[in-house]
Amino acid sequence: MTIAHISDLHFGRIADSGVVEALVDELNAGGIDLVALSGDLTQRARVSEYKAARALLDALDPPSLVVAGNHDVYPWWRPLKRVWTPLARYKRYVTDDLAPTFEADDVAVLGLTSAYGASIKGGRITAADRRALVDYFRDIPADWFKVLVVHHQLHPTAIGAISPHPVARQAQETLDVVTEVAVDLILCGHLHVSAIQPLEIIPGTHRIVIASAGTTTSNRWREPTGPVNFYNVVTVESDAFSVEERRYLREDGRFVRDGVTRFDRLPSEEEG
Repeated sequence: MTIAHISDLHFGRIADSGVVEALVDELNAGGIDLVALSGDLTQRARVSEYKAARALLDALDPPSLVVAGNHDVYPWWRPLKRVWTPLARYKRYVTDDLAPTFEADDVAVLGLTSAYGASIKGGRITAADRRALVDYFRDIPADWFKVLVVHHQLHPTAIGAISPHPVARQAQETLDVVTEVAVDLILCGHLHVSAIQPLEIIPGTHRIVIASAGTTTSNRWREPTGPVNFYNVVTVESDAFSVEERRYLREDGRFVRDGVTRFDRLPSEEEG
């Protein structure tokens, strides 16, 4: 099972005229079973930006699983819509499923929406979201590989280069539930920095790997990475999984391998 993890596209602030085409060509070249998009498809939730994002999704051959980011809600100068119908355009142009799922090859993926109109940059994971986590993963076999996709960060030091960093509200409560249902991998974005970090949320319990993707197509870069676009490729095998960071070379108009981090898979509870 191979998952391409893209994030923070920010249509309206695209970095290079060739980066979107290069991304689509690479994702369609073969070998990708799922494209997971962890939010911020648009810069200001404009119709033109959503149409561009929709065109990218329609151009993909592999299936996609998408969650919204804070830039996908109505902007602050539309305060009533931002509070009462924050994701109306997202639902119209992308999907009205705010907790999408995908299952194949003993891998189960759940996406949760952490973006809400009442906040500015931050997000939150609600009690209903945590119930959805439990309800979905409790029916997944213990030996399957479990992935959560969310836009905002859930751990304050998961990205060492810019730690500590802000997290979604109710992040710790969510991580407790993530540990309880034995999620193996969290795919997220928001900070525009590529980083892979294994975490033991509760000492002596299940290890969780957090993979944060950099901005895949926009010019909203962040130090220390600088003006670089990234996405990740997750490969899940029977006994291990790896996260490959792929970096865009503007002068060549293509993505190249920047590094690979490999982890042994943990035994399921049924296996001891």
